[in-house]
Amino acid sequence: MSANNLRFAVDRKEFEKALHSVTLKGKYKSANSSKISSISNGVAGCVSDDGTTLTLGNASDTMAAVCSVPITELQWFSTTKQSVFFFEVEMTIKYLKTFKDDSIHIALSNSKLYLLTPQRKASVPLLVEHNGIAAITKVMSMDIPTDGTLPTFGRTTFESRIVLNGNVLAQAIKDCSNVGTATYKVNLMAFDSSFSFVISSVNFHETESYDIHVPFLSATGEEVTLEFSAPIDKFCVNTNMSIYLKDECPILLCGEDRKLIIAPYIRG
Repeated sequence: MSANNLRFAVDRKEFEKALHSVTLKGKYKSANSSKISSISNGVAGCVSDDGTTLTLGNASDTMAAVCSVPITELQWFSTTKQSVFFFEVEMTIKYLKTFKDDSIHIALSNSKLYLLTPQRKASVPLLVEHNGIAAITKVMSMDIPTDGTLPTFGRTTFESRIVLNGNVLAQAIKDCSNVGTATYKVNLMAFDSSFSFVISSVNFHETESYDIHVPFLSATGEEVTLEFSAPIDKFCVNTNMSIYLKDECPILLCGEDRKLIIAPYIRG
């Protein structure tokens, strides 16, 4: 193995889950059908300045996702601390699945990423760049207020927020996916002092449809109706998550350790 630039330990299962989350592999709308795709097969890794967190990021023209996992045992072996690196997801997961230890070490040289345990070692090539790094950086640095105010992404200040359990949201998307278009409509409706949150999907010939009233913990803001195409159930976790919305604007889905921004689907 060539000389390391840095090395750190992560929980193997959490690292693999985070890779799946930022890849978002599943069904997306394609013309008059749906097909299996992902954001991209390349991922950016970024070690935090304080050395406690690895943030993984991915982005395409229509979405960007980031997810963080704790790290330990960080060691720098170079005076030039290059904390951002790029690698292929599918190749990495292929080897990662063969590891059994709860914790693994990740080491970086100038050209390779290494997965290490006392019994096993695998390496994959580092990529030179990620075409979505500008969007990844933008989402990574995005501030989510904790005082109840709504966040801003670019020139968009969101107008509504829904708080719900991530597993509840994931199940609603999975149920709607039976329609087969991989396109989902979210509708936040106000009734006097309360709200109703509905997710629905309609097939390409509009002969089949599915609607579900999704239970939530809280909702604030304006009424919103938006469509999107992305398997966001793959990004959900069994904790409270927030959806931020505004008509004709991107959708922001946030959890404690993750953020996902999705462009709305505009029907032609």
